[in-house]
Amino acid sequence: MFVVYYGIVHLEYWEYLVLFFYLILVYLYFARQKNLMIRKRPEYRWFIPGLFAKLIGAVFFSFIYFYYYEGGDTTAYFFSSVALSKLAFVDPMAFFKVWLGENTLQARDVFTEATGKPYTYVFLDDRQYMVVRLVTPFTILCLNSFLVTTVVFASMSYIGIWRLYITFFRYFPRLHRELAIAVLLMPSAVMWGSSILKDTVTFSSFCWFIHALDKFWFRKMDRLSSIFTMVVSSLLIIWIKPYIFMVMVPMCGVWISYARVARIQNAAIKYLALPVVMTGLTAGVLALLTALGDQLGQFSLQLALDNIIATQKDLVENSEYGTNRFDVGELQPTWSSVFSKFPIATTASLFRPFITECTNFVMVLAGLENLFVLSVFIRMLIKTRIVFIGSAIAGNPLILSCVIFTLLYGFVTGITTPNFGALVRFKIPLMPTFMGAMYMVMFLLKERDRLRARGLPFRFEAFRNGDPFVKRSPDGMPML
Repeated sequence: MFVVYYGIVHLEYWEYLVLFFYLILVYLYFARQKNLMIRKRPEYRWFIPGLFAKLIGAVFFSFIYFYYYEGGDTTAYFFSSVALSKLAFVDPMAFFKVWLGENTLQARDVFTEATGKPYTYVFLDDRQYMVVRLVTPFTILCLNSFLVTTVVFASMSYIGIWRLYITFFRYFPRLHRELAIAVLLMPSAVMWGSSILKDTVTFSSFCWFIHALDKFWFRKMDRLSSIFTMVVSSLLIIWIKPYIFMVMVPMCGVWISYARVARIQNAAIKYLALPVVMTGLTAGVLALLTALGDQLGQFSLQLALDNIIATQKDLVENSEYGTNRFDVGELQPTWSSVFSKFPIATTASLFRPFITECTNFVMVLAGLENLFVLSVFIRMLIKTRIVFIGSAIAGNPLILSCVIFTLLYGFVTGITTPNFGALVRFKIPLMPTFMGAMYMVMFLLKERDRLRARGLPFRFEAFRNGDPFVKRSPDGMPML
């Protein structure tokens, strides 16, 4: 049998056959789920398109890394999981010890020539090895197939992303198409959030957390399962990419707090309560992040400044980046100097690389997506004449929280990521919040114009808990 090899990861013909049958089974199962749900849950019209966008993205990503890059982090994670998979059949007790136990040089000695050994840099890094721990069961079930494992892993991660779509849809069901684009179909999220990478796990966990928070706090449903989901999602994010957690906490705090303050009818009390609540929220967030210092590692508040300065120093001194990078300018080891770079760092996360900065095929794809995002942003500015944007953000807790996450996460990513290749991957959690917020703002503008054309008043308060002109079921879900 002819096999194409790139290093130690290879694709065999039987993998394509298994993949074909897997896709058929997935389609039959999820199509049945869609048919059962769509009568009472209209959002399920996007269930299958979103799933297959995810699966196609996973396959495309696999081919890119296999044939174009000829290896990378994803193949290193996979090969490391293959070593554990083989160990499970050779010595099950040793497998469980190294799979769930310490990842030290001494622990690595249990691997033999027959099993192969995990990459040392992956095995000894807690955050990278967590991905290996998570993917190993899928590797075993998929018979050590890189292609099939990738697609199955993508299928599992899609469940969390679908939950975020349901959450946004609950508030603005008439934006079902636009929200599907923002959450389910953005190319960068579909591609970079579908493979055996840290980004796939953290992006799905972030989406799960937002859905569970909405269900627990605002819908007041399934509270025990929602708490469990939030705890597991938070732990996965902290273990793998803690800086996402650092931005997610203030986003959720603002969402909860502002929604409470917005319910206050007395205007004087509302505006007196707002600064008190925001001050308390800021103090609480800082206290939580300080308490989690050890778990956050280099991203803790104590070490964050040193990490940012070191990253920028590496940008200046490392010639390997070539032209595939951006520079926020000279930084001094002070927070005031770092925050002065907020505009350029955030702009880079949201819109770069520009299409004119792309020097290879993968970057061109990213440049085309950024061109689309920029066109939506400019269209929003023109339609709203900028003035309406501030009112829409201040008048809707969900939009406000999305904007806060977008700006904070965009700044953190932009100031700590010196090259475009990594930036395209790291920024995928902000794509649904940024795109979703823009579509929501334009929807509110459209509703304002529609109501005023009919001689009716428009109030942001009416849309605070979602679209008021949509019939809803007892659990708060839209019935279109």
